[in-house]
Amino acid sequence: MRIAMISYHTSPLAQPGVGDGGGMNVYVRQLATALARLGIHCDVYTRADSKDDVGSVRVEPGFEVHFIESGPKRDLPKERLLQYVRHFTDGVLRHIFTERNGHVDLVHANYWLSGIAGHTIKHELNVPLFTSFHTLEKAKKIGRESPDDGYDSTVRIWHEQRVMGCSDAILASCGPEAEWITRLYNVDPFQIRVVPLGVDRAFFAPGDQKMARSAIGLPRDDKIVLSVGRVQPLKGFLLGAKAVERVLEEMDVHFVLVGGPSGPEGEDELARLRAMSRRGTLKGRMHFFAPQPHEILSSFYRASDVVLVPSRTESFGLVALEASATAKPIVASAVGGLTTLVKDGRSGHLVRDRSVEGFAAKISGVLAHSDRGEAMGRNAYHHTRGFTWSNSAKYLLEILEDRQSNELVLCG
Repeated sequence: MRIAMISYHTSPLAQPGVGDGGGMNVYVRQLATALARLGIHCDVYTRADSKDDVGSVRVEPGFEVHFIESGPKRDLPKERLLQYVRHFTDGVLRHIFTERNGHVDLVHANYWLSGIAGHTIKHELNVPLFTSFHTLEKAKKIGRESPDDGYDSTVRIWHEQRVMGCSDAILASCGPEAEWITRLYNVDPFQIRVVPLGVDRAFFAPGDQKMARSAIGLPRDDKIVLSVGRVQPLKGFLLGAKAVERVLEEMDVHFVLVGGPSGPEGEDELARLRAMSRRGTLKGRMHFFAPQPHEILSSFYRASDVVLVPSRTESFGLVALEASATAKPIVASAVGGLTTLVKDGRSGHLVRDRSVEGFAAKISGVLAHSDRGEAMGRNAYHHTRGFTWSNSAKYLLEILEDRQSNELVLCG
């Protein structure tokens, strides 16, 4: 069996947390790896955005990444990528017909831009199209003051709706995301299947906190609150910093942020955070780190006392899963997939009003009672033990086997 995975706007080989690289990079790479280890050949197609992106890279047996030239070979903002989708699609089809003799059993598109390409490829090859959207514009709009990217919201929604209408299966990462798709886009629930994400447990596992702190140069004895992700307003790190500032009125604590700016407001958001770190109680207690590879990022989780995820919206919440795998309590917004990953009061706390006071109170509650925090961490670890990439790959194959007996969905 051969799967063509489309990851147009970002490569699975790119460092998560840099530019547009995030949880989707992890998802595509880890899922392709797990499928390859089950004997399924995965060809991942991505846009060449550097002069070094030439030809193909064999990641491991059964998993190859193919760089397709489409537009300038440099990093481009997402709002410029829509114009090159057709060129990219033609390049993918050319590779499939030339190098694979047209043999593909499934097209799996990731994100709405990839979905546009996947829609065309499905009809050219007459094979099923599975689509993972990762984020949904109608969900991201809720509570937003300005766009998260440079696209006109109505344009993106139109394309999302069109791709959904042609997808043979829409893959949601959790129940809440499936509900969003059904409610916001009026999609038949039968068309949606849940494929939970996994975590690389070779890296993300419990370990010695003091050794982790020494390894990355963090204070050995003070309390540490950790946030991880792309720096942009959607992730709520400014809210998180204000909450930690409030906690500092009660106890010594350090706020550690791992991630880089992303999107049109990323640089401004990072500048605001750095300005906060230079004044008041946060001065000298806020630490910025560039995005880290998994083998190092896992040490940051182990070094922390609580992991803070104050996002405005999250389809899944991979950071919360990674934190759980390292047995850390989580304080998170009560949104999307975070509501399934965090058991409120048992593995951490969910904050429903997303207020400074709400987050500060929950953070303080965990930090002031170390025994309670450790118990929550253990609960988090046990609650998420079933989240593995191997299971994710098996779920996907079960859906494919189920759908193979059905006729392909016709465009609505």
